[in-house]
Amino acid sequence: MTSESTTGLILASGSMTRRRLLAGTGLPFQVIPADVDESAIKAAALREGQSPDAIALALAREKARAISVLYPDGLVLAADQILAVGDSLLDKPVGRTGLKSHLALLSGRVHFLVNGVILMCAGTVVWSYSDRCEMEMRPLSEAEQALYLAEAPDGVMSSVGGYRIEAEGIHLFQRMAGDWSSILGLPLLAVLAALRQAGVEWRGGGQETE
Repeated sequence: MTSESTTGLILASGSMTRRRLLAGTGLPFQVIPADVDESAIKAAALREGQSPDAIALALAREKARAISVLYPDGLVLAADQILAVGDSLLDKPVGRTGLKSHLALLSGRVHFLVNGVILMCAGTVVWSYSDRCEMEMRPLSEAEQALYLAEAPDGVMSSVGGYRIEAEGIHLFQRMAGDWSSILGLPLLAVLAALRQAGVEWRGGGQETE
């Protein structure tokens, strides 16, 4: 695949939540999802003993690099979010069996949503950022877990925690600490500050481009 001369802001993510969050700011941008082997990147980082914050940044960096190589004239925004509970990192649940395991593990416990965000231009990182959101799930009875397993849409499987906090997932929680956009996976205040520094500012009338 050859390089392209696309300019402007590129969101290197297939996440509809991140896409909606960025679109809501009114900034013009293009969506070009990155195709990287997240499992391999995470496994290598774990073998090296990297922290959850470092792993989230490594994943975002590789996503940004994959798109920046193809579109060197664009400003590439990439983000990743991982879930840390105790000494473990959770992957996205696989099917209802995986979702059941997630609920059983997280019920009544505190976990952290860890974000890594990268801005890259022509293969060079121009800004990086990470943060953590503290999430405390209610102790869920067997009946409550069964209800969620039966009623939650398949879309929750695209979330690392197996929940959509902006929808039915909110019923699972008793406390959370962190910026709302960070909880959803794209820390907008930090991102917008970095974009202004890079010369990307809201001027009204902006929207996502195809």
